[in-house]
Amino acid sequence: MENNERLQYLLQRLAAQTATETELDELANMVGRDEPGAGIDAAESWLENHRPELQASYDHDRWMRVADGILDADKLRPGQEAPPVRKVYHLQRWWWAAAVVLFAAAGIWLLNRPAARQETVIAGESLQDIAPGKNGAVLTLADGSQLSLDSAGNGVITRQNGTTVTLQDGSLQYAPEDAGDGGMKYNTIATANGRQFTITLPDGTKVWLNAGSYLRFPVAFSGTERQVEFSGEGWFEVAKDVKKPFRVKVPGRIDLEVLGTSFNINAYANERHSYTTLVTGAVRVALAGKPAGSVVLKPGEQLQADAGGMDVMRNANVDKAIAWKNGLFNFDGVELREMMRQLARWYDLEVVYEGNVPEVVFFGEMSRKLQLSDVLGGLERSNVHFRLEAGRRLVVMP
Repeated sequence: MENNERLQYLLQRLAAQTATETELDELANMVGRDEPGAGIDAAESWLENHRPELQASYDHDRWMRVADGILDADKLRPGQEAPPVRKVYHLQRWWWAAAVVLFAAAGIWLLNRPAARQETVIAGESLQDIAPGKNGAVLTLADGSQLSLDSAGNGVITRQNGTTVTLQDGSLQYAPEDAGDGGMKYNTIATANGRQFTITLPDGTKVWLNAGSYLRFPVAFSGTERQVEFSGEGWFEVAKDVKKPFRVKVPGRIDLEVLGTSFNINAYANERHSYTTLVTGAVRVALAGKPAGSVVLKPGEQLQADAGGMDVMRNANVDKAIAWKNGLFNFDGVELREMMRQLARWYDLEVVYEGNVPEVVFFGEMSRKLQLSDVLGGLERSNVHFRLEAGRRLVVMP
C-alpha cells in the first residue's frame, strides 16, 4: 500500500508538471523495478483514470507490448546480446510534454523533465521563424493560363465551357450551367509545399488537397463515368451517381473506382508506399494498369500499395489517416525521416541530414498551426537537433 500511495503521489506531481528532478528519477526507478502496487500495471491504471480530455487516446496494448520488452530484456540467455532498440517518444496532442511515462526495452525516460530546453540553432541573425502552411493553390485552365488562388478575392474567377468557377473563402466551386460546346476540357489545381486547398468538382464531389498535391479534372463531367487524376494527399467526399462511377487514377500507383463514398489517398511520389483509407461506402482499388487484381475496401480498412503489390489492413487507424484534414499531424508509429518529410511539405523546407541521426519512433499528435521553432523545440527533447539555414534549409543533426 505504501508503494502504491507513493506512486500515485509522484504521478500527480508529474501530471501537474511540478515534480522535481529527484522525484522524476524516483518514479522512473519505481516503475522500472515493477514492484507490487507501484509497477507498470499500477502506473497504467492511474494514467488511464487521470488522462486529460485533450490527450491522445491511451493505447493499453502498446503499453503492454513495451512492458513485455522491459521484462524480456532481463531474461537474456547467457552470452546473448540485447537487440538494438529504437527510442520511442510520445507527443501530446496540443503540446509536446504529454505522454507521462515513456518505456523502452533499454530503460525508461520521462518526457517532461523540467530540464532546460535546447533551442534550435538558427544560422544567421537575419533569419526569421517559419510559419505553418496556409490555404493557397494554382489553378491551370484548359487554355494553359494559370491563376494564383493565394491572393484572389471571393467571387467568379472564370467561366469555361458552360461552367462557372467561383472562389469563396478559400474554396473553389465548379457549377455547370449549360452543356457548353460538348468537348472535354480539363483544369488542374495544384498545391505547393506549404499550401492546402479545397475544391468542389462539377458533380458536387468535394476534395481537400494537402500540401504538395495536384488534381486534374474535367470542367464538366460527361459520358458514362467521372474520372480524375491525382497525386499527393487528398480527402475525397464523392457525390453519389450510380450511372456514373467516380474513378481516381494515381499515375504509376493505383486506380480507384467508387460510387458515393469518403476516403483518403496518400500517394506522394517521394514515398515508397501509397495508402487508401476508406471511411464510408466502398472502393475498388487496383494497381495502375492491372484491373484484374483489384481489391474492394470496406469502411475502416486501409490499402497499402507499392510496386510489389497490395496489402489490406483491417481496423485501420482512420484518425491518423485524416488528421491532416482536421488540422493535426498524427505521428503514431512514425519514424524520424518520415516525420521530417511531412514537416518539409507543410513548412516548405529542404531537409538534409548531418552525421548519424538516431533511429527514433514517435507517438502522438501535434497541431499544424505551430510555428516551426515550436515544433523543432519540442523535437529537441528526443535528442535530435536542428540547424536552420538560409533558403529554408533545415539540417538535422544527432
